[in-house]
Amino acid sequence: MSLACVPACGRVFQSRAALGIHRAACPHLAAPDPSFANLAAWLAEKRSRKQRHQDDVPAPIAVESTSGDVQDSLWLAETDCERVLTAELQIVTPSDPVEDTPPPAAQPTGRGARKKRPTWKILEQLPQPTLSLADLSDVPDPSGLSDQNVTRAVMAPIVPSTFAPFKNISQWRLMNWMWQGSHMKSLEELNRLVDEVICAPDFRKEDFVGFDARRETAKLDVALSGDPMVPSPVSDGWREVDVRIEVPDGKTHRQAADPPIPTFDVPGLHYCSLVEVLKSAWMGVKGGRFHLLPFKEFWSREGLRTQRVYGELYMSDAFNAAHEQLQAKPQELGCELERVICALMFWSDSTHLASFGNASLWPIYLFFGNQSKYSRGKPSTSSCEHVAYIPKLPDAFHDYFKSISGTSPTADVLTHCRREIMHAHGIILKGEDGVTRRVYPRIFTYSADYPEKILLATVRNLGTCPCPRCKIPKSKICELGMKRDDARCTNDARNDNPRDFIYIDGKGVKSTAVKGLLATESLVPTKNAFSEKLSSFSFNLFSMLVVDLMHEFELGVWKVVFTHLIRILYAHGGDAIQMLNERFRLVATFGHGTIRRFSNNASAMKKLAARDFEDLLQCSLPVFEGLLAEPYDKHVQELLFALAEWHAGAKLRIHTEQTLEDLQSATTHLGARLRHFVKYTCPSFDTKELPREEAARVRRQQKRQANTNMVGNRTPGGRKRKLFNLSTYKCHALGDYPRQIRVFRTSDSYSTQTGEMEHKSVKSWYARTNKNNATRQITLLQRHKQAMIQHSKDVPSHGKPPRRRGGVAVDGADPLPYTPPDVHHHISHSRNSPLYVLHWLSSNAEDPALTDFLPKLQDHLLERLEDPDVVTEGQQFSEDQRARLIIPNDRIFAHKTMHVNYTTYDVRREQDTINPQTHTDIMMLQIDPEENAHAFTYARVLGIFHADILHNVLGTLPAVKRMEFLYVRWFRFLPVDDPGAFTFVNPDDVIRGIHLIPGFAHGQSVVTDNAVFARGDVEKEWNYHYVNFFVDRDMYMRYKGGGIGHHPVRTAENDPDDRREAVIDEDDAASELQSDGYAVARDATEDIEEEEEDEEEEVSEEEVGEDENEDEKMDEEPDEEAMAGYAAL
Repeated sequence: MSLACVPACGRVFQSRAALGIHRAACPHLAAPDPSFANLAAWLAEKRSRKQRHQDDVPAPIAVESTSGDVQDSLWLAETDCERVLTAELQIVTPSDPVEDTPPPAAQPTGRGARKKRPTWKILEQLPQPTLSLADLSDVPDPSGLSDQNVTRAVMAPIVPSTFAPFKNISQWRLMNWMWQGSHMKSLEELNRLVDEVICAPDFRKEDFVGFDARRETAKLDVALSGDPMVPSPVSDGWREVDVRIEVPDGKTHRQAADPPIPTFDVPGLHYCSLVEVLKSAWMGVKGGRFHLLPFKEFWSREGLRTQRVYGELYMSDAFNAAHEQLQAKPQELGCELERVICALMFWSDSTHLASFGNASLWPIYLFFGNQSKYSRGKPSTSSCEHVAYIPKLPDAFHDYFKSISGTSPTADVLTHCRREIMHAHGIILKGEDGVTRRVYPRIFTYSADYPEKILLATVRNLGTCPCPRCKIPKSKICELGMKRDDARCTNDARNDNPRDFIYIDGKGVKSTAVKGLLATESLVPTKNAFSEKLSSFSFNLFSMLVVDLMHEFELGVWKVVFTHLIRILYAHGGDAIQMLNERFRLVATFGHGTIRRFSNNASAMKKLAARDFEDLLQCSLPVFEGLLAEPYDKHVQELLFALAEWHAGAKLRIHTEQTLEDLQSATTHLGARLRHFVKYTCPSFDTKELPREEAARVRRQQKRQANTNMVGNRTPGGRKRKLFNLSTYKCHALGDYPRQIRVFRTSDSYSTQTGEMEHKSVKSWYARTNKNNATRQITLLQRHKQAMIQHSKDVPSHGKPPRRRGGVAVDGADPLPYTPPDVHHHISHSRNSPLYVLHWLSSNAEDPALTDFLPKLQDHLLERLEDPDVVTEGQQFSEDQRARLIIPNDRIFAHKTMHVNYTTYDVRREQDTINPQTHTDIMMLQIDPEENAHAFTYARVLGIFHADILHNVLGTLPAVKRMEFLYVRWFRFLPVDDPGAFTFVNPDDVIRGIHLIPGFAHGQSVVTDNAVFARGDVEKEWNYHYVNFFVDRDMYMRYKGGGIGHHPVRTAENDPDDRREAVIDEDDAASELQSDGYAVARDATEDIEEEEEDEEEEVSEEEVGEDENEDEKMDEEPDEEAMAGYAAL
């Protein structure tokens, strides 16, 4: 190998060593290179140019507006809003007008500015103020709200030294009592009047000389109206306007000689200025709790991979992307303020205001995604902002339409005009000045049920493509969970051109010309306010229409499955329905309203809300077990488990990468089980209408005949056949949950349940009105309450603490005082229920449950005294050792309840109440050293006690010590005479309470012993119990594993064969639905359009509001198009 020196030298060597020796003395190699003679000068010039470029920042080119408000809106949307907002906050009174400065001349900018990329840092703690355990506790504190319960306001803050418009603080206190609290002034409200008003130290009766409540309320109304002639410490942004909509009259309006397009003014739109809402939120106490900078949260545990955590909206990918886009834009000239995102989350849902009559309201609510969902979702924090009340189409519209067209409006025209009302005003997007709100607001989510989703997205109800987020055809919905179904979910395209066919060419709303352009994507010919106002900013309105677990699953897929299971039990015959109802009534309650008593027949489904259907699902597995013959019983059990597993995963309040992968797997499994149910179970039963469905159908037919003046048509009798429909939007939406959670975080952040809870406020205000122009009065009452809340921040509280008693009530439920979240458990110190052990045992000598009660108690206490940190079981002590343990007067004290605090999977603090009479069952860690032992052990609490004990130890002075203990019966299938059946447990070892459901299918055994203390006076005992780990999300994660707040324990390994029959290959899934049963079902389906109207009539008024017909066809019989899809598969 030849190695050459530099070209100027020309010498060649055969080894590296020889070349190195030569180079050390080569004069050509050491000679200077002329090409680098000016290197130092070149580097200096480069540094000088860079410095000049940094110092000479070019000014942006200002363009004079030529289109009025539109250009102003565009300019404001692209300009830094923090400077404007800060200026507004600092200026109290209007300043003199300032002449506009001429725009600067455009200057050459030279090289383009470099893109500044975001800088990410790894922190060991969350970038937020330090939280206490009280902030993380979901247990209500009776002594008052924690500091996280911030209030909202729709007005600027008042001056602390004034109570305007009231004369003094005494009048303010009385008016505050009037306009806050319950609208039904009960005994509790009377107590509040005495405690917070009359007994206040600054309350004086002299302040009420000449007082008149009507006059003071009128003053408040004037102050809230923002009258410039009346100086007021509060201001309000509510307005009332008319909405002008275009009406399709079927006539041509293209030529100049043609009459103009007719319009109709819908009165009564009440809206609040979005500018005022945002300003008051950022100025108020709540703004101090906002998260302004996004971040990404990760979690790692020894032995596991580091995983991304999905929880709050402000740590979502959507929030991070919006923040990065904002920071990438050039900053406004001369402004160095920080730029932040204000996340807007909207809710809307029509609701009935009274149990009787047709009074209704269509509110739009606003929440801020910068606020933690744990405080935002609590009504007590007043985090909800009321921004609008949308009017309904008045009855006068019928007369108007007839006057311009000569005919009455059809149902299609009325539906079209209702869509027009929704989109005629962009009120939820703009403030008072008609521009997008400063502080860079961004719309992230809009939560609504399906009827309102299709209004917002301008998608046809139950069209060929029913989803408001993607174009999936109805015939493909049955492929839920498949990979091709997941890939098919893309954004919709928007088309506004066909409106010309309606208004200009006079075509009908459902004419062939219009439907030909829109039917392929199920769009409707309505101008969309979101698209018109925000399309220029690359805003995708379809992405904001997030999933809704309450309507889509609990009141959707699960309700439909449960209803069809009831039909199957009716078709099965026998006493299956009676057994189902009886079993549900035997299910015990759990928690603080987690599982409620099933008092009525579950099969009747009368007046059930979403929470009731959730309870039915969580308790359904043991209840349905054994009601059908095999193999159908197994099919139903697997379907119910898949539904419960998916529901638990989709409703988690915090996700990791692993739990999201599990949710995706559960979605695939659920889709397979639903298709399996459709093929193998449904065709085997001749399912027909339920009695309530038949009655509802007959009522609709009679009403339809009365409206159309039909004569001679009698209502057909007999129950019609009912089929299970898998091709619904609600079923399709289940596949969107993993994707939506990754983008917007967990489903509880944007569930419509939050908006449903806010309906309680407007309903309570409606009860205070005189029912004449109720919407107007509701806005006044809402302003009254918010004014009082805003004033309350500056008024010291002089109210008495809540009335409560400590200790245990012997003759009632245990009113334990508030249990702080930092303690593990709480047992009362009451000594009102003493139990003299020797006398009590002698009185119950024949009860085997109390055999060796005292020796067992002594052994348990001695074991804990010797080594409190060691948990063992069954250790026995000698009689001498027991004699050293003294229980003064042989007296222990019994208690009704015990509170147990525990850390949840999402690192919150929750509390269970253990009561030997009601909630009796507990779980503890298994201390069995066996490798395959179950992770937990279970017991039934028979008694809660504490005792004062003395332990005589040689060389020490005995002192009285309080010790707490539980007397339990183990769930180990041991007879009552077994020594290990009953024992004592340290309350510190209790993890939390559990929900047990009897194994109804495995029967009961007759009680042959006399263990009254353990069983009471029951004559039979269930042979088996099921541990309901679907009872809540924390329990589910304890058994599944992977909870961030849980200590890792052994969990059951998944059997790979468990889902062997359920997991269906995608290539074979199509043939899964090709069955003779569905071919027969298709032939037997008659009058499908009429039969599809059954379900929503039974939904409570709380859920569907005034336009319940909008969603009534969704979840029942499959239509011809869906059946064609099945046949094609």
